[in-house]
Amino acid sequence: MNKLRRIVCVGVIFTAGFCYVGWGDDGGKVVNDINAKVAELVIGRANLADLIRIFGDPEKYVWGGKTFEKDNLPPIYIANYPNNLQVVMVEGKVSEIRFNEPGYLFLGKVQVGSSLDEVLEVIGEPKQVVEGVQNEFKDGVLYKDIKGKNGQCYYGISDKGVRIFFSDNKVSGLYITGSKYGQSSSNSTPQVVQSINSVKEFNDVRNKDLSKLDLSGMGSLVASLTYNRKTVWPTAEKMPAGMDPEKILTEAMNPGLGVRRLHELGITGKGVNVGIIDQPLYLDHPEYAGKIAAYFDTGCESETSMHGPAVTSLLVGTNCGTAPDARVYYAAVPSWKKDSAYYAKSLDWIVEQNAKLPASEKIRVVSVSAIPSGADSPFEKNQEMWEKACVRAEAVGIMVIDCYDGGRGFVGKCWYNAKVPDSVARCNPGDPRYVYRGNLDKLLVPAAPRTTAEQQSKDEKSYQYCGTGGLSWTIPYCAGVLAMGWQVNPELSAEQMKELLFESAYIKSNEAKIIDPRKFISLVKMTKKTGK
Repeated sequence: MNKLRRIVCVGVIFTAGFCYVGWGDDGGKVVNDINAKVAELVIGRANLADLIRIFGDPEKYVWGGKTFEKDNLPPIYIANYPNNLQVVMVEGKVSEIRFNEPGYLFLGKVQVGSSLDEVLEVIGEPKQVVEGVQNEFKDGVLYKDIKGKNGQCYYGISDKGVRIFFSDNKVSGLYITGSKYGQSSSNSTPQVVQSINSVKEFNDVRNKDLSKLDLSGMGSLVASLTYNRKTVWPTAEKMPAGMDPEKILTEAMNPGLGVRRLHELGITGKGVNVGIIDQPLYLDHPEYAGKIAAYFDTGCESETSMHGPAVTSLLVGTNCGTAPDARVYYAAVPSWKKDSAYYAKSLDWIVEQNAKLPASEKIRVVSVSAIPSGADSPFEKNQEMWEKACVRAEAVGIMVIDCYDGGRGFVGKCWYNAKVPDSVARCNPGDPRYVYRGNLDKLLVPAAPRTTAEQQSKDEKSYQYCGTGGLSWTIPYCAGVLAMGWQVNPELSAEQMKELLFESAYIKSNEAKIIDPRKFISLVKMTKKTGK
């Protein structure tokens, strides 16, 4: 016979519209809404629309002491909610959820206010303990009495997906990062397809089951979503008329803006070597199998990711890439460790490989869909190492393109019209979700709608469609266009190539500059090498 349990809350906290509760007097756990909502927000995949759907509108968007409007957000920012709940957004995706007050229960037991001993009992002992020194944020290391301050501690474990700060040996900040920032290792369990009860424009529905929904009256919805071939759709009568997700996915493999016309003319990046520094990947996806000349793992402790296959396919993919015949020197980095030293080591490796190549086969450009240095960088240490490595690479003629809003981050994003993907004139600055109010000095490159390679496990070679895309997708696209340029005129310098990209750009009425691959190639053919 079932007993009726008497549950008494020992504490209730209201924040951001949610009720956080503790434990009943008989040991029974009270339902904790915030834990359910965090579980629904997939770190590394969820976008701003997902965040707002689950948590509601933030009180404000901030970064670097500045407050931003929703339609003009920087690459990195924090969405602030009441009671010190913060969500860090990087390139349009949730990167970290920060709890600075009690409520959220990590692994059902640890929260702000828990003691150091309680944390160690739940999470496990660190692989190393250091005392009295500066916090270097090393994975699995417990820093105690940081800089001699008694009770000031830090403990982060990437495999657990958490970073914990302590004051007076009690948790003062509980930062949820997700396991390996969404990485999946070769031994990981395949992601389960989850059923959902609602969907809105621009949601991420990869690995989601939408079969219970009626989308028949939502004509523009499907093309706005991010989905993959594991997404389960409603039956035909519950889909918008004529809307075929697989057709949309296939058509978005086209880089657009006339790139495939250049391919038909034999301009494919053939004979050009490029570099990519990004998260790990398997080498056998059909989009780029046989195209990676060398692979260097800096210590990822993982064999694949969402990000690595995507950026590689956008550069050299057989169906998705701007330069399908270029060859790649690939360096895999654990970006989730937030240490720019891995990027510096990778770039130095590329320079070493370049030194071994004959003059006609030098590595021309390195695509880096990250921000390893600068004011907006999420990396917590060794940014100066990245800057010095870039100087070394540029000294031997290698162009480095990253996402930093400075000299190397000269690319912004735009989105092409899926009905006329080859029309540069009808390409739109910014993102489908909002009116572009960004830096007009940037060269805007298509981030959406795009389809990219996806490989969640060794034997699962598939694709994902992105109705919206971050700046990460623009860097490899631009690098591929440059590779096509070096194919037709290998004498030109990196500086000349960058100048020609801007000179050939299509200028919109608001002065936004859209990359124009065909015009760029025409100018490249006519340009002679200078002494630069």
